[in-house]
Amino acid sequence: MKDFLRKAVKGGRLAHGYLFYGPDLPVGRQMMKDTAFWLADFLKTNPFDILYIVSEQGKKDISIDQIRKAKKHLSLSPYGSVYKFAIIDKAETMNLEAANALLKTLEEPQGNTVLILISSKPDFLPKTIISRLQEVRFKQIPLDKISKDFIQQEYIDILEKSLNDIFKFVEKISKKGTDIIPLLDSWLFWFRDKMLKDSKYAKMVKEIQKTKGMIESTNVNKRLALENLALCIKN
Repeated sequence: MKDFLRKAVKGGRLAHGYLFYGPDLPVGRQMMKDTAFWLADFLKTNPFDILYIVSEQGKKDISIDQIRKAKKHLSLSPYGSVYKFAIIDKAETMNLEAANALLKTLEEPQGNTVLILISSKPDFLPKTIISRLQEVRFKQIPLDKISKDFIQQEYIDILEKSLNDIFKFVEKISKKGTDIIPLLDSWLFWFRDKMLKDSKYAKMVKEIQKTKGMIESTNVNKRLALENLALCIKN
């Protein structure tokens, strides 16, 4: 799925709206959510330019106010990014008013914006909405493959160790250039998941994105960049 989206971006075929749909299982839903955030990261989107929406705690439906918030978010200029993202999880839980408000947004897409609906029950969505989205079907895959694609546990485990141990680990992988990006991707998805529950982690996500960008596009000292990032994480 990542290859499909990567080719769409490089070929100039990125859609304004997507419907990610697949199995009604925790693993399937997590894969769809992770892929949505991966696309935002692939486009180097600042976390403040990404709005994640799901029904509010204690409520079953996604409300019209939440969709209005998404519309406003997409209408604003990016905060240091090229794209603005709105990701609506469990989109089938939108009430009628919310669905109608979303339809108006889809009819008049804004500039460099990407709206992604995630649903395990796409038949519950109005056909008028589905017709304006590019459908992307996810198949059920083993949990260990998702972990391999997005998070390598050994890179998460090192965060529990002392700063001195992390520095030793950083020194080791800095000598293997190929290990650095998988490490940063694992940290990025780990902290992004935490950010969805607590906005205080947004700053950490931004720091990881910044470090990844420097390592990919400049001649920065990789070991020093990772050590500075480790200091931010541990503090």
